[in-house]
Amino acid sequence: MNKSFNIISKATLVFSFALIFMSCQNNEVNNEESEVVDLEEQVVEESQSDVDLSVTYQVPTPNELFTLFSDVEVNFDANLLNSTTNTEKYTSNKIKALNFGVYSTDLAFAANFGEATASLKYFSVIKNIGDELNVNNAFDQLVFDRIEQNIQANNSDSLFNLSNETYYNAYSYLKDNERGSTLSLIVVGGWVESLYILTNLVDYEVDKELLSRIADQRLTLENLYGFMAEYQSDADVSEMMASLLPIEEVLMNLGSEESSIETGVDDNGTYNLDGGADFFLTQDEFISLKEAVNALRTTIVESEI
Repeated sequence: MNKSFNIISKATLVFSFALIFMSCQNNEVNNEESEVVDLEEQVVEESQSDVDLSVTYQVPTPNELFTLFSDVEVNFDANLLNSTTNTEKYTSNKIKALNFGVYSTDLAFAANFGEATASLKYFSVIKNIGDELNVNNAFDQLVFDRIEQNIQANNSDSLFNLSNETYYNAYSYLKDNERGSTLSLIVVGGWVESLYILTNLVDYEVDKELLSRIADQRLTLENLYGFMAEYQSDADVSEMMASLLPIEEVLMNLGSEESSIETGVDDNGTYNLDGGADFFLTQDEFISLKEAVNALRTTIVESEI
């Protein structure tokens, strides 16, 4: 079970973002060719030089939460996505930032399944909201040209990488320009949408692997709180932290089992920390979590928060 987001490993959290970004850049340099790269050597080099070990809290991109879909039998469900027509409701910067995160997750979900038309639609929505949030430099015509090329080529892997790159660029821009409060709202919006999609895809009696991924979000929530705490002097951020309490009530009371901790590199070249605390959900806990997530997600996409 992947424990790469456990607060116990500060460096590992940074590795995930660094390696995903390197992967996206490799795809661009190679013009989308499937050239084999020894990412394990890159991990070693990264660990020795470029990783900022002072970074304590990090959270996954929406794409990372959906990587499990390649190993389990789930289908794309467009009904789970936030309608693009809802954008007319989003007038404040707070609700725009939250739904930028929501739409980024919807994009990752669609791109993961190679849904080209939906991917292009959500790329466009993200660009428009990004312009309104002044995250302009995260998007350029080159990205959209690459999207169209990959849609025509039916290249789902590249669409997935492009969706990740778009989110990473926005993340980096806001972080570098000390707009952490806006970034916090984007991150929490994306995380809530990810959890919403996951909980609404799961059959409790069947999808044990997905249930494990959902239970692991207890660790992600710890990191999310730590990240948001840096900007809790902002009223919008503090309000969102409070709105997470019903979800926290479920996740922080999950049962767990301990296992030995091991490190490794997966087939995609991502550095992982495996083992530690294995959390699990009872059926009643799963139902309570789903209800809490659905309620918060509704307030975000309906602009009621």
